[in-house]
Amino acid sequence: MSTIRILFDDLCAFFTKYPDHLMVGMIPTDDAAPEHRHQPHIVIRQAGVVLREYQGFDAVNGDISLRVFPQGGPLVRLDAVSADDRRKPAALLVDIENDLYPDQPLAVEPQRCRARFHFESGTLYTTKHLTGVQFVDMETAEPCPHAPSDISLDAGLDVEVPADGYAVLHFRNGTEDFIFRGGRDYEVEIVNRAEAVYADHFKYYYNLVPQTLAHHWVPNGGVITGQPMPAGSRAYPCDSAAFGNVDYAFPDEAAEFAGWPAFWNLLNWLGGQK
Repeated sequence: MSTIRILFDDLCAFFTKYPDHLMVGMIPTDDAAPEHRHQPHIVIRQAGVVLREYQGFDAVNGDISLRVFPQGGPLVRLDAVSADDRRKPAALLVDIENDLYPDQPLAVEPQRCRARFHFESGTLYTTKHLTGVQFVDMETAEPCPHAPSDISLDAGLDVEVPADGYAVLHFRNGTEDFIFRGGRDYEVEIVNRAEAVYADHFKYYYNLVPQTLAHHWVPNGGVITGQPMPAGSRAYPCDSAAFGNVDYAFPDEAAEFAGWPAFWNLLNWLGGQK
């Protein structure tokens, strides 16, 4: 087995309702000042060497899928780690619906994410553990009485690929796909970056919630990787967060992927892997 290690960073919205399927959305911030406008950036590396980059919503938009062939393992959420594991449990990803608004259904619109990544394989986990955090109202600083105090800011997904198999990052919008070959490990960064990295950008998650809310809860204070974050500053890297109750559409890609096994066999016959 080889591994595609994917790190998500900066304003990535995780849709986690379905146990066997994960969607990660990129939120646009077109109405913000230029330094606060987020744009997706994907970097694919092997052994530290950049193999492919995708930049901006012109290239990264619509539904995008990662499929493992001939058969990927199930999607699982990491719930326990050893003391020396760099990964943290997936449950530390703050769930805006279940953690911040447990008594108020939210009218979340996932289609407002301009790019939507779909995964059916891999181990989901979190990184950048933040302790002692308090969620407060964005306008009044009133504390949220039921929010978690221990969360993680970013998340990762480790996808295993059989040694004799492959995986395809498929763009439905016509952007060129990328093939991950079995027997080789890859590192992938999927970020939704703005120039102003350290700023109060958690508020942009509410771009997906058009309804009027009495409170807009945002993180405040805490200690990240051993360094205290001053209360009141909210100067975090752009966090990742989840929506745990949202229904969302799975793209019907049976026809689009139908030709990939034959194409892969042709590549092998031409010496593309061995």
